[in-house]
Amino acid sequence: MAIGAIVPIYAMIFAGFLARKAHWLSPEADASFVRVSIDLTLPCFIIYNMLGNEKLRSIALSMQTIALGMCVVGVSLLAAWAAAKILGLKVGSGERTFTVTTGTHNYGFFIIALVAILFSQTNPDLLGLVLTHNVGCDLVFWSVGVFLLSGRKSFSPKVFMRGPVAAVFFSLALIWTGLGDFVPEFVLNSLKWIGFAAIPLNLMMFGTLICDMLGNAKIDWKCVLSATAIRMLALPCLFFAAASFLPIAPSLKALLALQTLPPCGVTAAVLSKSFGGKPELSVQITLATCIAAVFTMPLWLGLCFGLIGPGAQ
Repeated sequence: MAIGAIVPIYAMIFAGFLARKAHWLSPEADASFVRVSIDLTLPCFIIYNMLGNEKLRSIALSMQTIALGMCVVGVSLLAAWAAAKILGLKVGSGERTFTVTTGTHNYGFFIIALVAILFSQTNPDLLGLVLTHNVGCDLVFWSVGVFLLSGRKSFSPKVFMRGPVAAVFFSLALIWTGLGDFVPEFVLNSLKWIGFAAIPLNLMMFGTLICDMLGNAKIDWKCVLSATAIRMLALPCLFFAAASFLPIAPSLKALLALQTLPPCGVTAAVLSKSFGGKPELSVQITLATCIAAVFTMPLWLGLCFGLIGPGAQ
């Protein structure tokens, strides 16, 4: 089951890589591609998968889910920053890039795709919780993460206006007020079919970004191996231990256990390039963790199933 869940994800990423190599998806089309995938298909995907989710009717559980996402990314960034200090990295020599890349896992489409593949039949409500959890991750990444990369001194409220974040809050409002029960079936079907494009589009975009950033820069093995060990071994051990022992709801244990699975996200590489960081280091770390994930994910998935059961109830 684990391999069957992993292969489609990598196939979609590789398809994007090949599409860029073959010049079927040109860099000039990226802005439109991202706009459609992030601001159209993903919000539809989120709204469709959250409406009707019985677990999200609890305001307390929803807020706990968002808080859990904030804690996961916050703790990861802190651990990565400490590792950067131990490695002797400084601002200008890769400290910011190492910290944000290593400290930000692919909580978006990697986990979303895995959950959609593994639990769509046995526990469809889990996907809605993942999407809500990701709001907390986004809030920390687009504030603390961007602060670390850019040196900004303040939090930008624009994070609340991003399509996926706004879609989650809109969906929660419909659920909590009960208005979501009156959404017509044809609207839900429209959201469903538009949203189906979200996962392949975004994973393919991930592949094109890797293709663009994969250059001939010398590999910093010390940083890459350290980041891989932290992201794919140390932090998963921490999250799995927390999922095992914390006195929290089973659904939150499932969310914590899922954080053991993904590699680093590619967004840090894009932003490090924009903010004068070291995008080549970010790409090297991201690719290394993607390769490592092929071997670590079956292990962590087996442990996750042992903890939360194949239905992740």
